[in-house]
Amino acid sequence: MLIRDIGASGGHRVASPIGHGLIGMTVARRMGVRSPLALAAAAVAGSLPDVDIIIGKLLHDDPWKIHRQGTHTMNFALAAGALSGLAGIVRSESIEGERDLLMDATLGAAVVGSHVVLDKVPIPEVPVGPTFIGMSLANWLIDAAIWGVAAYALWPRQPRTD
Repeated sequence: MLIRDIGASGGHRVASPIGHGLIGMTVARRMGVRSPLALAAAAVAGSLPDVDIIIGKLLHDDPWKIHRQGTHTMNFALAAGALSGLAGIVRSESIEGERDLLMDATLGAAVVGSHVVLDKVPIPEVPVGPTFIGMSLANWLIDAAIWGVAAYALWPRQPRTD
C-alpha cells in the first residue's frame, strides 16, 4: 500500500478517483452525453490528471513525486479534454445525429477540468483505518458519499409525465 504525507495539503485531502469519476460523468451527462460507453469514458477522463501518480511511481518509485504538477493545470485540462472530445472518446449526441466538434472539445475540456476544480475543494482528512493509494479507507467511503450525493443532485432528470 502507498502512504503519502498530507502535511503539504494542510490536513486536507482531495477527491479520489471515485469522486472524480462520478463528477466527470455528471458533467458529461449535463452536457448531453447519453451513451453508457461515453459516460464511462467521461468517468475515466475525469480522473485523467491523476495519471501523474502512475508516471511518478514508474519513473521515480514515488507516486507523489510529480503529483499535482503539469497534469493538474487548466492548460492540461483544456488540451487533454479537447483532444478526447475531438477524438470522439467523450462526445455529446446531437438531434441531427451529426457530431459538433466544438461541443465535443468543450465537453472533454469541462470533464477533465472538473478534476482540477474538485481538487480545490477542502475536505478534512480522516486518517482512520487501512490506507489505499495514500488515502484511508474511511476517506474513500466519505469521498464516495460526498461526490455521489453531489452527482445525484446534479444529474439531469426527465420531467414526470404522471
